[in-house]
Amino acid sequence: MKKLLIILTLLSIAFSASAGSYDRNIIKNLPHVDKQRWHFGFILGLGFGDFSATPNDSYVDADGNTWHATSAGMSPAFNVGMIADLRLVEYLNLRCTPSLSLGQKNLNYTTFTPDGRVVGEVNKVVTQYTSIEVPFYLKYSAKRYGNVRPYIIAGGGPFFNLNLDPEQPLLLNAFDVQIAFGFGIEIYTEYFKFCPEFKFGFGLLDQLNQNHPEIEGTTFEPYTRAVDK
Repeated sequence: MKKLLIILTLLSIAFSASAGSYDRNIIKNLPHVDKQRWHFGFILGLGFGDFSATPNDSYVDADGNTWHATSAGMSPAFNVGMIADLRLVEYLNLRCTPSLSLGQKNLNYTTFTPDGRVVGEVNKVVTQYTSIEVPFYLKYSAKRYGNVRPYIIAGGGPFFNLNLDPEQPLLLNAFDVQIAFGFGIEIYTEYFKFCPEFKFGFGLLDQLNQNHPEIEGTTFEPYTRAVDK
């Protein structure tokens, strides 16, 4: 993470050093918009997410087999929300982006006999989620050149999972805390700013709810018991 932030900072400096000539003789759209105290907007986003699972090596099922859980890879998610942006100083803003996300995260399970042989095929468990996120970010912007302005962003906040269906093989906790960082570029059009952005987020708390009595004695039980966190 530290290396990526250093690279983004260096790219921002390089952009500032090389873009001086670009800024000359350019008709600037919305020339005073960045001097406003508050900015508001909306978000439409496509994301990808997965779990990082820690196996519970002490769990053995009724047949004496052990289960090993691994990430099934990135799965798509859709995100929609709003932007409330407060200008602190010339190059620094405080931003809040409450949003709603719909998506899924998957785990693969491999079952092993006591002598280490694989039993059958790998089982894939799909966990769907609907979440509300209320993150706060500090946004540092480079100097504007023409009608573009790059920026970096970092922060985090609470994450609320609304899909607490006890019938799912894996039951997730209702609350998490996430940190995130990223970069983007503001493109000034005649009527509004368009801001494509790439962001990377990480959950800090254990999302697996081990208190899942509905699965006791069912075929779903190993999916929860085989994961430590």
